Amino acid sequence: MKKSFLSLVWLLLIACLSMPVYAYDPMSGDQSDSDSRPSKKSAPAEAVYAPYTGPKKRVAVTKFDNKVQGTYGSWNIGDGMAEQLTTALIKTGRFVVVERQALQDVLGEQELGQTGVIKKETAAKVGQVLGAQIIVRGVVSEFEQAESGGGGGIGIGGFRIGGKSSNAHVGIDIRLIDATSGQVLTSHNAVGKVESSGVSVGVSRGIVDFGADSFKNAPIGQATRQAIEDAVKFIVDTMETVPFTAKVIKIEGKKIYINIGSNMNVRSGTKMYAYSIGEDLVDPDTGLRLGADEKLLGTVEVQDVQSKFSIGYMVSGNGPLKRGDVLKLQ
Repeated sequence: MKKSFLSLVWLLLIACLSMPVYAYDPMSGDQSDSDSRPSKKSAPAEAVYAPYTGPKKRVAVTKFDNKVQGTYGSWNIGDGMAEQLTTALIKTGRFVVVERQALQDVLGEQELGQTGVIKKETAAKVGQVLGAQIIVRGVVSEFEQAESGGGGGIGIGGFRIGGKSSNAHVGIDIRLIDATSGQVLTSHNAVGKVESSGVSVGVSRGIVDFGADSFKNAPIGQATRQAIEDAVKFIVDTMETVPFTAKVIKIEGKKIYINIGSNMNVRSGTKMYAYSIGEDLVDPDTGLRLGADEKLLGTVEVQDVQSKFSIGYMVSGNGPLKRGDVLKLQ
């Protein structure tokens, strides 16, 4: 009788272990050394983007502001979200993403680190110093994983095994800001939702670790990935309508030095319209720079491409160009 009971218990254990395993509990703030069995169910495959060979546009991603209420409101999830979005944008092959440290140098750690906010008054400065066309700002509005079931479970060898179902929901409000004027161009609510069931076999608790396999395999991690991929699609689609631009560094005889290079997929033979930039147009009420007078001067062809800059020549029009003038891809 005893052998039959033990055999039944082990059969139940094997059946439970064949179900998906969640080794991540985002609801606890303490650290546990309990054993965790990695999930047999691999994490969803990351998004694969079509090859892109066009010129890369330069964007800056700020730390995300955390507006989540409750347990997660005090957690530092803004940095993790921003880092995930930065990595995903780079993987598309379409962008050069300004490093966060460079943003800190421009804005100061207090503003960027504590609030994650790019103010209108400083957005133009960011664009000018970093050469970014667009600033991406994010607000984490939803970040939740609700567990149900698994109340008692089966106690064997020090482990407690119980079935669970999980519903995870992540929401991010994305805004694209013109780095010249500081105005919001467009916004989007990126969402990820995952419903799953499985069995818990020991839990690794602590703060959110976006790089941990346990987080990636958990419903909250999968929902986060969905939201990030939604945000990337929105940014890619929006940036298709934003023209690729560059600026004149200096003029040396007939040579025109330009602040784009092979690191931005620029190639010899690329032709760009050249515009002379006149007086700044400043809003008398806000003091914000709204743009500047532009006058088409001709066409510049890139001929000598270096890593971070290029040299071009005027192939039509009269010029003359000067430092700070704008080139737009034809």
